[in-house]
Amino acid sequence: MNWLASEGLKIALLTGAFAAIYVLSRWSSHLNESRPGVAPPPEPEPSYRIVDTPRESPKIVPIDRRPQFHSSQPVDEHHLQPIRIVHMYFSQFDFEPGPPDPKSFADELFVKLYNADSGYDWLLSYFVATPDGLSDMLQRENWDYSFADSVFFVQKYDPKVIRQAIVEHLLATTEKPSSSNEPEDRLV
Repeated sequence: MNWLASEGLKIALLTGAFAAIYVLSRWSSHLNESRPGVAPPPEPEPSYRIVDTPRESPKIVPIDRRPQFHSSQPVDEHHLQPIRIVHMYFSQFDFEPGPPDPKSFADELFVKLYNADSGYDWLLSYFVATPDGLSDMLQRENWDYSFADSVFFVQKYDPKVIRQAIVEHLLATTEKPSSSNEPEDRLV
């Protein structure tokens, strides 16, 4: 009986501590809320003259709307040489035949590349999604937002369009070897 009473006392104390912390946090957040009718204090006048120049906002991220990122013309993978795509696969489904619902998917795409000149191979990953698939993923995972580098959005699953987007991205980001008749910069 004594053990049961001490366990009950511990639970009551623990519950009371959590309740006190909750009440304190609600009270302190209430103090930090802005109150209607109360104006913020005026900003001090600068002692120098401010020149009106446009400022860039770090919160605004421009979307790249260059034509090569939404063209419908096939890109020749020959331009990637000496690099070539060896294999492409998604983490949750095969590249061919694709996802069960082509209009709603969001998955990580892995692209294995090989450089014939160096014999070096490596793996890149991209996030590919449809708008509906991204929305479904956010709801399914109960996330408010998602962030990923190298994201491609497509209207529906089309392996040719996705491969074209990857090739265009690789062409835009991969260094090309210099031709033999171009002078090289060397330190002497």
